[in-house]
Amino acid sequence: MEHFRNPKTQPPRLGPLRAGLLAAATGVAVASALVAPEVETLREARDAHTYALIQLEDQLQVLHESQDALEAEFEGQEGRLSGSDQALVQLRAQLAASYSFQGNLNADLSGLRNEFKAQTAALAQRRSDLEQSTVREEVDPRLEQSRHRADLRRNILDPVFQLAGDEAVGSAVMVWEGEDQQGPYQLALTSYHVVRDILGEDEERGAVDGFVEAGESDEIRVRCTLLAKDVPTDLALLRVDGGGWLGKTARIAPLARDAQIEVFSPVYTVGCPLGTAAQATHGEVTRKHWQVGGEDLWMISSPAYFGNSGGGVFLEETQELIGVFAKIYTHGSYRPQVVTHMGLAVPLPVLHEWLESEGYGHLLPPDQADLAMAAEASHEGDEQE
Repeated sequence: MEHFRNPKTQPPRLGPLRAGLLAAATGVAVASALVAPEVETLREARDAHTYALIQLEDQLQVLHESQDALEAEFEGQEGRLSGSDQALVQLRAQLAASYSFQGNLNADLSGLRNEFKAQTAALAQRRSDLEQSTVREEVDPRLEQSRHRADLRRNILDPVFQLAGDEAVGSAVMVWEGEDQQGPYQLALTSYHVVRDILGEDEERGAVDGFVEAGESDEIRVRCTLLAKDVPTDLALLRVDGGGWLGKTARIAPLARDAQIEVFSPVYTVGCPLGTAAQATHGEVTRKHWQVGGEDLWMISSPAYFGNSGGGVFLEETQELIGVFAKIYTHGSYRPQVVTHMGLAVPLPVLHEWLESEGYGHLLPPDQADLAMAAEASHEGDEQE
């Protein structure tokens, strides 16, 4: 870029001229008295011109200084302009990066829109399938009834099996399945008096025979070893070996379910009366606060008989195990008559407390309140991280 003026190429200043003029004017003044009046007039005119010329030289000097200042300012402006060019280049680069990022975002947004459309279509198809399934079930309610009966058999009938000896029979309900060095095994709840009556004087042997239904007419003989017992509550826990992977375990209800169980709550009592295969009877909870010998029991109206002891009591609504059938009322002393609709069961809270005290708390489902507290603690831990 060109400059207005290069100081190195400018003509010399008028300082020497001013000095010569002043000297000439001084000489003329000395000889002024010797010249004629006309000459004096010319001299005065010359002096006036000389003075004007000096003033012009002063003005020119001011102009040169102003020009120097303008050139310096121009150079500063040119430097700032060069910096502005660099900033402009950076801004253009940032703008290009922003355009690129926006393009990536648009691509991601397009992908999400396509995924949303696909999910919407799948949801619509699923809703259509469900609506068609509902229509089919409404047209043929027998299908739903068949499914419900299959659930009942799997959840409340299959886990109950027979315990048998020479002089006594009873029932037990499997609640857990696992495997160790000895192979697959199950854990089952029963009434302690059933094991005691079967073993008789040989109670220290601590093992009884069990018979698990394996089909319509077949059964598997298993060995049931006593792991824990409690005489006051009439509860016992057995280890069941010899059946392999049976896949027949009941779900123990969480302790919170106790607050939902009321008098008139429908239940199923499942056991092996008189040594038969497991069967279920339907009834209701008729009393939640009943004591025999200082122990808390529930009274159940579902029909039961000798051999039902040790079997399961299941809540109809959830098909969960809520108690172990323990006793049945009889009437008369000479020839006692069984009152089949007045059965007694060890209730859910007692069952939970006993398993916890014996070190088998892992058989119990987690309480919903505990799950909520654990979830809240986990959430707080994530926030702290």
